[in-house]
Amino acid sequence: MRAPDDDAPLIVVKVGGSLLTWPELPERLARWLDEERPARLVLIAGGGPAADFVRTLDAMHRLGDEAAHRLALHAMDFTAETLAGLLPGSRVVRRLVELPSVWHAGWRPILAPRLYLEEVDERRADRLAFSWEVTSDAIAARVAIDLRATRLVLLKSTATGAVTRSEAARAGLVDPYFPDASEALDRVEIVDLRAPQSSRRVLMK
Repeated sequence: MRAPDDDAPLIVVKVGGSLLTWPELPERLARWLDEERPARLVLIAGGGPAADFVRTLDAMHRLGDEAAHRLALHAMDFTAETLAGLLPGSRVVRRLVELPSVWHAGWRPILAPRLYLEEVDERRADRLAFSWEVTSDAIAARVAIDLRATRLVLLKSTATGAVTRSEAARAGLVDPYFPDASEALDRVEIVDLRAPQSSRRVLMK
């Protein structure tokens, strides 16, 4: 795979966790990503069934917000590794400083976000909250802002008629905190990857 230029547009792509159990994901995702060349891409996998298991444990045993949050981040690291196994030409990274070397080697980076959040985001006054209202959607938005990405693309199993980010949150397409987390992003797109033509829409602020 040809390495992207250093000045190519940077796009953060969040792959919804509900897509991980879809048999067509590897082929459909690879084709969609090829259409985004020559951009520099950073993929983030949603927690999917792994995070749902943490939710079940939290509801049953009342783990507490911080413990549940950290287990959910481990779940996202797990799904990052899983996605890397499904997507040829990809590599898992754990820190943003690793991205240039992965791009230069011609690989697509998949961010396992736990270390980034623990080492960078949690030291901020405005860190993401330890709450189930903050999921991989808001995490992807925070990463996109830190990387100064030109676009954040949310690959989903569905994309209803939501026009704004707040409408998408009310419809359950994104997490409740996403409208605030993505405020600094000029362009957010939502894509129904399961649709035959991978329909795309821009979510307005």
